[in-house]
Amino acid sequence: MSEHLGDVLHAYVDDELGTERTLDVRAHLAACAQCRRSYEKVRALRGVLQRTLRPAEPSPAFLRRLRASLRRADPSRFRRRAERVGWAAVPLAAAALLTVAVLPGLRGPRADLTGEVVAAHLRSLQVDHLTDVASSDRHTVKPWFQGKVPFSPPVPDLRDQGYPLEGGRLDLVGDRPVAALVYRARQHAINVLVWPDPEARDSAPQAETRGGIHVLHWSSQGMTWWAVSDVNAEELQRLAALLREAAP
Repeated sequence: MSEHLGDVLHAYVDDELGTERTLDVRAHLAACAQCRRSYEKVRALRGVLQRTLRPAEPSPAFLRRLRASLRRADPSRFRRRAERVGWAAVPLAAAALLTVAVLPGLRGPRADLTGEVVAAHLRSLQVDHLTDVASSDRHTVKPWFQGKVPFSPPVPDLRDQGYPLEGGRLDLVGDRPVAALVYRARQHAINVLVWPDPEARDSAPQAETRGGIHVLHWSSQGMTWWAVSDVNAEELQRLAALLREAAP
């Protein structure tokens, strides 16, 4: 086994491999430093999920919407992933379980939405789907969303302020399609989810932390914004301030 393990690590951590394949993976990890580092990241992420999220069974209708959204976002990627794992429902079901997860101890619509936003962030890291369009150019990322979401998301360029744009993707929060903008702060990915909400009043960022994941939520001129990352809270607050200034 000379190739890097990739998605096989998730199945290995979840004890989903047969005996022979498990032994092959163990032998590979003993010889491959890069895959050992990836293995530790997968284990750490799994620990965060177990501490933070309580999964709920997704409905068939939700899975259909998620499949359709992923196909629209990048049909070739959807087919490649389906061929690699043998059937498309495996990663999709896992993603859907995370998306509809509810954080323990929380109640009410806002609490559920916070859980879904955190799940969307963790899902993007776990299934290697951080971006559908990878580009640091806002003039490439912004038009990519045309026809994929029923609104035009603001895409501020914050490279000069220390937060380079990495790209964007289509995501789901609840049953609504949202635009996900991905920024970087050193080695940390920051997901910024945005969608229209004409009834929301303008508000200052409100902070929450769940299992080491920091979340900021605010509304501005009919748009709802969520910034979520494991970057430190002060840095996330600074990014939110820059986003509000660039896209008031």
